[in-house]
Amino acid sequence: AHTATNVAGDYPENNLAGTSPKWFFVRPTNLYAAYDSVMNTASVANSDLLSWTYTPGTRVTEVALFAVYASSVRVRMTVNGIVKYDVTQNLRLRNCRNWTEWFTKPVSFRRDVSFTGLPSYRNAVLEIIVSWPGNVPTVGEVQIGRASYLGNMQWKPSVRTIDYSSVEPDQWGTIQFVPRRAVRVVECDLFVKNEQVDEVLRLLTLAKSSPRAWLGSPRFGALNLFGFVQDFQLVLNGPGGSFLNIQIQELT
Repeated sequence: AHTATNVAGDYPENNLAGTSPKWFFVRPTNLYAAYDSVMNTASVANSDLLSWTYTPGTRVTEVALFAVYASSVRVRMTVNGIVKYDVTQNLRLRNCRNWTEWFTKPVSFRRDVSFTGLPSYRNAVLEIIVSWPGNVPTVGEVQIGRASYLGNMQWKPSVRTIDYSSVEPDQWGTIQFVPRRAVRVVECDLFVKNEQVDEVLRLLTLAKSSPRAWLGSPRFGALNLFGFVQDFQLVLNGPGGSFLNIQIQELT
């Protein structure tokens, strides 16, 4: 946004700093921070409960939340006052190898959660309730919409990270470590039926224009992320079907 009357030479990239900048970044308000397609701006509750209620006006089959700091998430759908879907997911993790860890290991929580298979009603009212008793829940990104099927994921998907941290030695060899964000990159192969090849290409072309939720597996949370298509390659393998290699980069 511009702070005063625009004049020649007041370009945003040159006038964002100083004591009286001509331009400044407009951030989303707390209510809408979880809907700005960036996970590093979050909606923060003023109590131990954070909720949204709205009418999508279109059919919704999936709900996904990313960068969640909470103990549970509930999604409730009603149509004409009748409850059609009501599911609560506990985000607490209990990955313990033995009894000692069960009693002494610090509690950890899932940071991403998805709800799939919602009934497809056009006039539904959707409610999302995020809670964390005794703490303040936050949500980095909420994605709501109708899922599109691309293909069956094959075994051996890979998950790696791009770390933007830096290690900078000075002239005496003293190391300075500057921590920065790291993002996930998921690469996998999908089996695609030949009759679905054109539709999959159409969907991927649309997906490259904006980030969205990518749900790879209900079992492995590392394969579910909010991001964009970094690259893909479709191989027409033969009469039995085709293979799609796709890389998704997380957007933080």
